Amino acid sequence: MHAPLKVLVVAAHGSSHPLARAALGGFADHVRALAPDRPIHLAYTAFRRSGNHPASAGAQERELPRVLEGLERLGAPVELAVLSLHVVAGDEFERTRLAVEAFARGQGVPARLSGPLLARPEDAPQVARALAGELKALPPGEAAVLMGHGAAGEAQQLYRELARELQALAPLARLGVLEAADPADPLHIRAMAADLAARGVRRATLAPLLTVAGRHAHKDLAGEQPGSWRSALAAHGIDSPADLRGLVEREAFRALWAGRLAGLLA
Repeated sequence: MHAPLKVLVVAAHGSSHPLARAALGGFADHVRALAPDRPIHLAYTAFRRSGNHPASAGAQERELPRVLEGLERLGAPVELAVLSLHVVAGDEFERTRLAVEAFARGQGVPARLSGPLLARPEDAPQVARALAGELKALPPGEAAVLMGHGAAGEAQQLYRELARELQALAPLARLGVLEAADPADPLHIRAMAADLAARGVRRATLAPLLTVAGRHAHKDLAGEQPGSWRSALAAHGIDSPADLRGLVEREAFRALWAGRLAGLLA
């Protein structure tokens, strides 16, 4: 019997936006430099939807099921390690976990999967410190408004924990999510804009709390159209330049993921 082939998969939601894809590709190259002893594959884990699915623009081979199917055809058992780039332990991470476990059962070789940045409330302080470090260069009196995607059920509470931890470190930093339905919810952009205006803020940098800055960052966050976060802040007299770097482009988070990679491969 062949010895297991050691393979690393970098698993991310993915994006159809060309700049976001380039950022993910650059991060995969960074991981290759950290783990030169094994082949590395980039896999998209987004739900299959019509229109702007990350794999809809000629990247179908990047979908996680297809990546795993390709590994099954290698002709030898595969010892799989998966570095998750997910932000929270939501539905998408759970589907990834189940797919990795099914692959391991089929191979008869254990697989390892790193957790998301926010797997439990206890993870919030570390992520908040990384964010605060990235925001420390902002001028005094300038706020920061970060957009997360949001999650269903209990996973949404992880964003609330992170928002509290971040605000304790950076009082003018606000974290919200796209999937906040109630305008009175502190995670909703309208609530954040009203709060910052009441504190006399007139300038707030927009930034995505997303692995990469894809359509949500360029349109829903920093777009000029009605309904964007930029327009919500403008309605309260707040100017909002955008820093459209995803987390894989920020050194504090590259360091976090490098630490997780080291633990994954130990």
